[in-house]
Amino acid sequence: MEVYGADIDGIEGQLIRFAATKDENRQGVTLLGLAKQVVREGFSRVAKAVETLDGDWSSILTDQGYTVQLAPPDVPKVSAGLDLPLAIMLLYASILQNLDTLADQITKLNDEAAKATDRKNGEEIRHRLLDTIENLVRQRELILKYRERLTANDGKYLLIGTLDICTGNLAPPQYGIFGMISAAQPGFTVIIPEDSRIHGAVIGKSRPDIRVHVAKNLREVWYVVLGVNRPRPATYKMSDIRRKRLCHYVPDLRAIDGVARAKKAMVVALAGGHNMLMVGPPGQGKTMLCKAATDLLPRLTHVEMFEVNKVFSAAGELRADEVVLDRPFQTATNDATDKAIFGGGHRPPLPGIVSLAHNGVLLLDEINTFKSHITQQLRITLSDRIQKVQRLGATIEYPCRFILFAAMNPCKCGWYGHFHCSSCKAIYIDPDVRCACGNSKLLPKCHCSRRDVSAFRDRLSGPLLRLQVLLDRIDLKVLVSAYDAELGTYDTTSNSVRRRIEGARKIQGERYADSVFGICNAHVPDRSQFEKFCPSLSSSVSELVDQHTRRIGTKRMEVNLLLVARTIADLNESRHISMDHVHEAVNLMGLESPYFSDRLHEGNMSRIW
Repeated sequence: MEVYGADIDGIEGQLIRFAATKDENRQGVTLLGLAKQVVREGFSRVAKAVETLDGDWSSILTDQGYTVQLAPPDVPKVSAGLDLPLAIMLLYASILQNLDTLADQITKLNDEAAKATDRKNGEEIRHRLLDTIENLVRQRELILKYRERLTANDGKYLLIGTLDICTGNLAPPQYGIFGMISAAQPGFTVIIPEDSRIHGAVIGKSRPDIRVHVAKNLREVWYVVLGVNRPRPATYKMSDIRRKRLCHYVPDLRAIDGVARAKKAMVVALAGGHNMLMVGPPGQGKTMLCKAATDLLPRLTHVEMFEVNKVFSAAGELRADEVVLDRPFQTATNDATDKAIFGGGHRPPLPGIVSLAHNGVLLLDEINTFKSHITQQLRITLSDRIQKVQRLGATIEYPCRFILFAAMNPCKCGWYGHFHCSSCKAIYIDPDVRCACGNSKLLPKCHCSRRDVSAFRDRLSGPLLRLQVLLDRIDLKVLVSAYDAELGTYDTTSNSVRRRIEGARKIQGERYADSVFGICNAHVPDRSQFEKFCPSLSSSVSELVDQHTRRIGTKRMEVNLLLVARTIADLNESRHISMDHVHEAVNLMGLESPYFSDRLHEGNMSRIW
């Protein structure tokens, strides 16, 4: 019989193999293999929980000595879920101890008891020795009763659970049980607490090569291992699952007024996996758009759902009956700590917000006020789509493939680029329109100077700036304004828009099926891979792209322009990129905007969009 526990390594489970030997002439347990305090404390919980078993098992553990090895020996063990395999391993070692040694102990104690009457307080000593002999005899009977069963058991068990010292009941560890169960190898029998039934059943349904069972307490697990009882399979009904709500309100796209250009850009971003910067006054719908985005993305695939639930389980964010079924939505503001955003901490390190947004959407509000070292780290995260957390002697990796929505005000007052009527106070984003009240002269709503606007914008420091580098890292840049109304711009329901996005994603999935970099246009790393997987450009389109590239001046932006245009073509179910697709990409990427191209001093300051 092989006994395994599981710890957590990032979001994945780490199998821990248990082995134990009984030590003569000593008491207590020695744990080998970098067992941290919560694991060492497990022996005290085990010793108390064993008292709940039928028979005198407690003396077998407390009156004798054992050495337990936790392999691999050079990996720290930090999970309280190792209580259960430790208990079973100690009981197993006690059953397989040398009976000849036990018989010699009984004989020796009998001789001492016979001689005890000749000593002072002899009767008291004799009774104490007889009690010890009685315990050893009962222990020998238990060993004889169960040894044959255990030696005939050639199963491999993955046991997960924390023990209650009063009842011996099992409870799931706080962190990572989803990944722990998934660590089971083919042929394993997995036994988990009843409270984790749903997680075990969900994993077992997708892993026919393992058998996932539940147990209420240590007694039930021990009798399963002995072959006295049959294990209870982990089963569930869909009605049993409690959906983990990551966003309490997801608005329908049609319910968001205005923001026409932002809606267009968001659909392109979601269809191609592109990052997006939204610039606009407070209260114009930036957060609502990001929440709506989670309902516009294709439903989580089975593989994606498993990855997301591993992340949330590793972070301790899942209750026993909770499963994440929707695309994640996470948000961070400038007061969030490094560990909160990128992950880390102690015992165990936890995934951060960037990982909790994996396979979903991350909103960074007021991005230009974030500390420069955070935006520096974010640049690496956006490039690698993996968040690495350095530990002493090890590096933990958390997945973080998300779509970034960054938001900021355009200036200190927030109203740069907007105009108002001095008569009726109506607001517009086009200075040349005639107000409905008849006033033909609109006034700037913002009174910030060019220097003020430039200084506010350039607070977006570090690698996500300064503006040329910002263009390299975030593909789409748009104004978000409730006054940007364009008839017919995604005024349909989210369901219909999602179907269009799903169609574009399907085209990309087929196109990049044999690639190693991903399944979306935004994942294409360079021009050579674009040319390898995408249809050739016409001469006119190629010349147009070259013109913009010469003006932009970076190869990265050339590739980004091609990829955004490719996404627009996919949304229109077009095999080839047309000049219209390139023009729309240039518009949505803000390549002609003075605000985004560092040309605020040129021309009319009010015309930034």
